[in-house]
Amino acid sequence: MADADTAPVEERDEAGRLLRSGELRDGRFSGVFTAYGPAGLPLLRARMRADLMHGEVRHYDDKGALVQVAEFADGVQHGVATFYANARPSCRMTYRVGLLDGPSAFFNDNGTVAAVFQYKAGKREGEAQFYSPQGRLVRRETYAADQLNGPVQGFFEDGAVSERSAFLDGLQEGELCRYFPSGALMQRGVYRKGLLVEPLRTYSEGGKEIGVVLPPKA
Repeated sequence: MADADTAPVEERDEAGRLLRSGELRDGRFSGVFTAYGPAGLPLLRARMRADLMHGEVRHYDDKGALVQVAEFADGVQHGVATFYANARPSCRMTYRVGLLDGPSAFFNDNGTVAAVFQYKAGKREGEAQFYSPQGRLVRRETYAADQLNGPVQGFFEDGAVSERSAFLDGLQEGELCRYFPSGALMQRGVYRKGLLVEPLRTYSEGGKEIGVVLPPKA
């Protein structure tokens, strides 16, 4: 039952189809607000306070399937937001005062974690991890100010290192090495500001050089 100072309201189109419903308090939406699609199914269901989203907000597609659950505070996204595809979470992001801030996870179709990024004030910051559908770590990257900055490592399914490299301000910097599953060196080169400065050499698993890419001429 609505409080004494609230009034339930509905808005309908000329054909009588419900467009939205909620409660007005002092002339502004408060409590649960719902917007409906052409089929009469909810497209949006939100907790409101003084015309602003405040609390849980749910979005649905035109068939009624849940596509997003988010948290708001005084009209600004604040808290965890979860996106759905085929009735399963596809990603889960953390917001603080409207900006991504904290962990954000992306999921494989089978529900396992595909990648985890860390955000600070809307920008990627710190280490990101990438996983196979079986849940094994396959790559690590390091970010600062939303750019690759620092070491990058790749891994085979058994945990052995497949790649080592580094970035500076989003550009490849320093030695790049790739390996065979046996641990033998497969490829090596050196970069400065994203440009190859020492030959990129490729080897057979037995150690024989089988290819070379020379640095561009100045």
